[in-house]
Amino acid sequence: MNTETILQKVNEQIYQFELAGDKKTFKFLNYFRGSIYGIRICFEIIKLYFEKDSPECTKEYLTKKMSNLASRATIINFINGEIDKGSLNTKISNKDKRVKIINPSNELISEFVLWLDSDNRAT
Repeated sequence: MNTETILQKVNEQIYQFELAGDKKTFKFLNYFRGSIYGIRICFEIIKLYFEKDSPECTKEYLTKKMSNLASRATIINFINGEIDKGSLNTKISNKDKRVKIINPSNELISEFVLWLDSDNRAT
């Protein structure tokens, strides 16, 4: 990869990072952007929400998936905070009534799609 291509890609990433920090437009997405594990959790929840035949998105699943980024307690506290803020919703699993499935709120999905669309405008 040549220097010009690297510079272009870095500038695109900077643009995306700064765009996601727009607190007026991306209220919920901005919460996730505060840490590397936060944005990774957001990506995983969105992916599982739209992916067919994916595993259920639970706190247990996310803590295992993010174990290389943060401790179990940190991940659970982060998820609970996002549920309290309204960016994530929970519902009881059909398979096991003791388990809560985590889904993105409609607002988070809308912000995420808007953010993805802004990527098309930047290039």
